[in-house]
Amino acid sequence: MRCALPGVTVKTSPDRFSYLLKDGKTWLPFRPEMFDPDHLIREMDRKGIDISILSMNTPSVYVFEPKTRIDLARRLNDSIAARYQRNPDRVRGFATLPLPDVDASLIELERIKDAPGVVGIGVGSNFDGVALDDRRLEPVWARIAALGLPVSEHPMLPTFAEHLPNYALPIRVGFPFDTTLCVTRMIYGGVFERHPTLAFIVAHTGSAFIGLLERLDHGFQLFHECREHITRPPSAFARENLYYDTCAFSKSFIEMAVGEIGIGRFMFGTDYPYIIADPSYIEALDLPAADKDRIFGGNAQRLFANRLAL
Repeated sequence: MRCALPGVTVKTSPDRFSYLLKDGKTWLPFRPEMFDPDHLIREMDRKGIDISILSMNTPSVYVFEPKTRIDLARRLNDSIAARYQRNPDRVRGFATLPLPDVDASLIELERIKDAPGVVGIGVGSNFDGVALDDRRLEPVWARIAALGLPVSEHPMLPTFAEHLPNYALPIRVGFPFDTTLCVTRMIYGGVFERHPTLAFIVAHTGSAFIGLLERLDHGFQLFHECREHITRPPSAFARENLYYDTCAFSKSFIEMAVGEIGIGRFMFGTDYPYIIADPSYIEALDLPAADKDRIFGGNAQRLFANRLAL
């Protein structure tokens, strides 16, 4: 599956990562193991992980022209089903939609809603610059919610990435910023107010979002545009509609987040294949064993219910 991206070049590095560069700036690291499907299973065995749920990373399909975007989404989703067939007891995946094309996304959603191995929908934090609270996307959110499919977000480059030169800042700072902005816009924009059953998994333990909740609630109280589309403060949606992976990896940060949101909303993640994390960082948390069990699997089993048994 090879498609040219304008302005993107490859830099081979002597360290463990090589890099995709976009307009001369670091965009995405990669290494050979990422293209070896058996490497994932070996890593899971080494870490004691029973099932992994795979998702598409940046840039996903959003940066391609519409026809290519539709074709790539279909091929990616078919590859999820094939990957599941290869290791049906170990691997599941989130399907990709050719967003922001609503009509094509609805067609693809119907095609894959019962596909083997598909347990939800993966989205980016923006769709080539289109925000997730854009009202044109309403039919997509409505259909996903009606199907009961959880949505998992992964950050994309923010629209201002060209203003973050050097030091891999589009990834180090831009990614968590865009996740935070994405979720905040969805809440203030009323996406979860209109679709209360929509379950949305936020990457990297919410990035900066959880730390901003008090500030966001103040916005709801102070500014009319912050309550134009919602009837409850943002913190209510943060605790009732959102789930969070644990890919912040910081002991103090995860403990803070759990204390703020509640244990039932957190699910174990490794950020594989970019970060080779194992369960030890969850085992080190100052939490009861029962709470750690919920992070390791109980919360995911509840959220995905019978889809993990596909």
